[in-house]
Amino acid sequence: MLQHDEDDKRYDSMEPMELELDKQDSVEPIAEPGSSLQEEEPLDLLNRGSDPGNVMLYPNISKHFPFKTSERLVDDVVHDLSFINSEEHDILYSDLHNGVLRAPVLLYSRRISQLHSYQLGTLVDQVTLQTKYEYVSKSCPAYNKVNVFMGVLVDFPQGSKISSTAVMELPIYHLKVSVKTRSLLENTRKRAGVTHYHLLDEAELHPFDRQDFLTFDVHDPRLVDHAIYVTNDTNKLVLIEIFRPQFSIQEREECWSEDAIKRRYTESCCKYESLDPSDVPTQIDCMNTFYKIFKGPLNRRNSEEPLKTINSDNVVLNSRINPDWLTSKYGFKLHVDNDENSGDTYPEFEPPDLTNYVEDEKVRRLRESFIRKCLELIFLGKVAIELYKKDTQTSNSKVFRSFNMMQTTFGKGAWYQVLGEQKSAFSFEPVSPLDSNYHFINLLTCFYYVERDVIKNYETQCALDPDNTGVYFDALSYVANRKGAYQLVAYCGKQDVVGQEALDQSLRLFGIDPKEVVLSTINDALLLSIYKSEMARNTSDSYHADLKNALRLLAKCKNSSKLKFFADYEPYANKLRGYEILEVDESVDDDIIETAYSIKVNDSPGLKIDCDRSLYTVAIDKKSLRLFNFLTQQCPEFEEHYGHGNLSYSEALKLLQFNENAKDETILEVFQRLWNQEPVLESDHFLKLRSALAKIGLERNSQLILHFLNNGTIDASCLPADTWPAGLNNIGNTCYLNSLLQYYFSIAPLREYVLSYHGTMEHYQQNSANHSRRIGGREVSDSEVERSVQFLYQLRDLFHSMIYSTERCVTPKKELAYLAFAPSSFEVEFELPSNAIDNQESTENRVGESLVYGPHLPERAPEALISLDSNGDKDFDISMSQTIRKEDKDGNEDISMTDTEKENIMNSSTRVAKISSDQLENALEMGRQQDVTECIGNVLFQLESASEPISLDEDNEQNDLVKQLFYGDIKQTIIPLSNETKTRTKIERFSSLLVNIGDHPKDIYDALDLYFSDERLSMAEYGEVRRTVAATKFPRILQIHIQRVYYDRERFMPFKSIEPLPFNEVLYMDRYSDSQDPNLLNKKKEVETMKTKLATLKRRQRELLSVNELGLSRKAAFIETINYLKSDALQTPTDTCSEEKRSNIIKQLTQATTDIDNELTSLYHQISNLETKISKQFDEFQTIGYSLFAVFIHRGEASYGHYWVYIKDRFKNGIWRKYNDETITEVPESEVLNFTEGNTATPYFLVYIQKGHEHDIEPLKRIIDHT
Repeated sequence: MLQHDEDDKRYDSMEPMELELDKQDSVEPIAEPGSSLQEEEPLDLLNRGSDPGNVMLYPNISKHFPFKTSERLVDDVVHDLSFINSEEHDILYSDLHNGVLRAPVLLYSRRISQLHSYQLGTLVDQVTLQTKYEYVSKSCPAYNKVNVFMGVLVDFPQGSKISSTAVMELPIYHLKVSVKTRSLLENTRKRAGVTHYHLLDEAELHPFDRQDFLTFDVHDPRLVDHAIYVTNDTNKLVLIEIFRPQFSIQEREECWSEDAIKRRYTESCCKYESLDPSDVPTQIDCMNTFYKIFKGPLNRRNSEEPLKTINSDNVVLNSRINPDWLTSKYGFKLHVDNDENSGDTYPEFEPPDLTNYVEDEKVRRLRESFIRKCLELIFLGKVAIELYKKDTQTSNSKVFRSFNMMQTTFGKGAWYQVLGEQKSAFSFEPVSPLDSNYHFINLLTCFYYVERDVIKNYETQCALDPDNTGVYFDALSYVANRKGAYQLVAYCGKQDVVGQEALDQSLRLFGIDPKEVVLSTINDALLLSIYKSEMARNTSDSYHADLKNALRLLAKCKNSSKLKFFADYEPYANKLRGYEILEVDESVDDDIIETAYSIKVNDSPGLKIDCDRSLYTVAIDKKSLRLFNFLTQQCPEFEEHYGHGNLSYSEALKLLQFNENAKDETILEVFQRLWNQEPVLESDHFLKLRSALAKIGLERNSQLILHFLNNGTIDASCLPADTWPAGLNNIGNTCYLNSLLQYYFSIAPLREYVLSYHGTMEHYQQNSANHSRRIGGREVSDSEVERSVQFLYQLRDLFHSMIYSTERCVTPKKELAYLAFAPSSFEVEFELPSNAIDNQESTENRVGESLVYGPHLPERAPEALISLDSNGDKDFDISMSQTIRKEDKDGNEDISMTDTEKENIMNSSTRVAKISSDQLENALEMGRQQDVTECIGNVLFQLESASEPISLDEDNEQNDLVKQLFYGDIKQTIIPLSNETKTRTKIERFSSLLVNIGDHPKDIYDALDLYFSDERLSMAEYGEVRRTVAATKFPRILQIHIQRVYYDRERFMPFKSIEPLPFNEVLYMDRYSDSQDPNLLNKKKEVETMKTKLATLKRRQRELLSVNELGLSRKAAFIETINYLKSDALQTPTDTCSEEKRSNIIKQLTQATTDIDNELTSLYHQISNLETKISKQFDEFQTIGYSLFAVFIHRGEASYGHYWVYIKDRFKNGIWRKYNDETITEVPESEVLNFTEGNTATPYFLVYIQKGHEHDIEPLKRIIDHT
């Protein structure tokens, strides 16, 4: 309950705030016409101590906070005591325990509706007891007045039965409202709409106003709460005071408890014989006695009227109250009067004189206390009579009727009347339940307020309390939506404000307590870190949407461009969404994506952010530097946040983990590794890398780096020669030979073998095993061996130049091209170099340049050479010694040779091929006509023929490095259907797999399925058989030849199919192995069944879609027939087809077209489902894996075109290079894996390296001596 607090302690939050401490500016007065005020200056009047009545005493009151409306004030009044008397913990230990009259609404708006309100009671009958007064202002009696209203605040028991005890304990507080009105200002400055009342501290009360409120004392022990409010337009002043009950609980018990009444009456009966002991007075009787005692002095109109005293021996007085209280508590005086006739003396109680209450503040204060006592007794009596309604005797008593006839009411009408707002039960809008909603309270708004007043309240709250603008915006949004007012909704839409509730909810989503942390203290990096971790933790789409909205809101609240950028442009979690918005497929090239983006933005400018975000998503998915460049060009925001200007040079180096001494090519190498191989943990990973590289490139003015940034590829011309592979000059239609040579050079084991080769015919002839060996199932002649040895030396010479040449490209010798193209059956004559030189001048049609086999090395100083103790050409000795030294330098094993071996090598390796110009031209022409596999066959055969066998198979087939690298085994099984016990098996070697594009496979697996599929054949020996094919041994390097050239029998000419055949970087061959795994076998059987069904479905689909000689499908023919039957062509006199028959036929044909549509739809879904199921059938079998590393390309037609090869360098971050004769450039992976329809640059030879042997592929091998 209420505690005594005479010091009137208040928290700082309850004090009124003045927004500006500037000196108050004088306001020009507005005087009535003809008044003397027009002749005198206001300041003069004020200086003379006179209030002119037309001067704003509080000109800056509109800057005081808080402000409230009359509806808010009266609601605070009826709830104030609920806060003060509350025992709830959150109120008891907060500012709210001191009341809410002076508190800002934000402190209590959410709690006030949870507390019950007191009833505001007023006395209607002002004749019986006057509770409303009007005083003339002392400071300006001509124009100002003060209206006083007194009422009660009653907390009626909720749901409890009325009893005498309940009546005695019922607290009745007193409300006093004093309103000073300045009529001149009211008439001239009153504004339309809702009036704003601003809190004024009592210390700021103007002296003129203090004269009119002399009874106001903040230290009054009975004062519970108070507040002073002043209107901003007319300076109307409102003083609200709430007082404790006039009768304490102790006084009530002593006066009105049943025990006290009986005890007092019993004592009086002993004193006064006239009293009937059985006629015990009731509570109402006792209260009535008190009421008459206090009412008497109030009825005296002036001091000339005699004072009505009370005989101290009055029976009623002594039997119903304690008469001593009249003097000790209530200000009565005891006088002794003498009876002149009898001479007897008797004491009398004289009441205080309350007539001079207008001038005397002490008298007014005492009079008001008497009025409050009377009011309290009236309302207590009103409650008490409820106990006696059923008691006929009591209810018919005079006292009962007098209390019952007193007109009281509960309501707020008197409040509005004293404020002069002219609101009554008939004139103001009905109360809406929404008025108690905390949003309405925060905005000091009632449901019936017009939009203008709601906006005015919102703007005033924001101006006075800017720190809580978000809360007021929440309130405005809520009010606008609940009122459904278009003007308010539109106004909300124009406000660039973040609502506090939305802000708090956003912070909670980020795991931040808004009560503990101030948003401005949190940096953007932390918020983004929390956002990303929360997005990863919870995968719910709705949660992601909420989190994204929260991030946008925090960005707006912090005015953070960084957070806003991230919220707007964060890539889609599902990359397919980006492709879907741009309406492109994942397989398309970057230029197609750029075009699609531009078209989309031009067609739908409103979707640009979505398109930017989609482009960002696709760029990340493709790891495309080109798309990132395009993105920054089209969306400046990306350049703003991730441009090179955001980094310093040292920060850029640190990001890429370099120091200032790092070379440009090294920086690019590491950059590519970070770009292509590092896991992408952050969506802006690529943007940061790009920004750092751009900063370094610009700072160094590096053309190499800047070219890479602009084009996404390395400009080899900017690189040192030893950091890029050597190109091969085209010596005349040798483009695909150049591709093949580069391919073989990239295979490290083969390259090292060629470079270290030193075989001779003598070695071959001395090894008896060579005489029985077979290559490709046949014996090898000596002439074939001799040309193969010369070919290998020629190849060694080329490979050596490709490693050690200081030039960017080298030229293959024409003899090498001849030996590569010419079939092994072509014999080649050789002669020693000396004979060749002697005969050179006489051989006009001989190739002008003699060939010395073995590497041509740069000349060295004599002291650097190693001489051989043998006869022969000195130049050759130099070449051989240099070769050996270089190989030693390269880390290979030393090759020790005897003098005899050196001589044999010299005699064998220095022989010159007798090749005429015509022969060379024929060979080159032959190369043009050859298939690439024929050239591969020639090269591999010569490599094997010149090599010593590692071992021989049972059939004397030679095992060597070529077999180890390129050859596998295939088992072909013939199973007679009539007798499966007569199965015949044959093992065959293969160096490449031939897949047929003419069968229209949908991908490389589908093509290989056709190669390894079972086949039914008819054989004379066995009859019907089933042939199965499976691989028993897989090569280290798997070569797949795509058959694209076919013969057109109608035009009698070959043609090339450019149908795309998609392939992956990784290929698993488990399904084609000769495995006895039952699970794999079952999968194969299931696939065979599904493919049979798939073939049936596709056959039926083709049947329905096939067209006749008129170009009409079955459905189209039906439709044409229907149209014909409906036309006028049959409407002739000789028409024998009745209308009924025609209608029936049309109906049947229509149904047939519908059936075709339905069947085609069903076929489409069945085929799609089967193909999907087949493609995933072997997903669990991934033991025999291969990685793509070379793709041979042909562009053109069957009879002409150009060749190049793409080779992947895993040692250089997995980049792809395009080897196009002398030009070698880096290309994006999308160029290699380009399966666009209509593309004439088609892959025709794919090469994969077995998993675990990727290190065998080393395309870059350059050693250049810069000394």
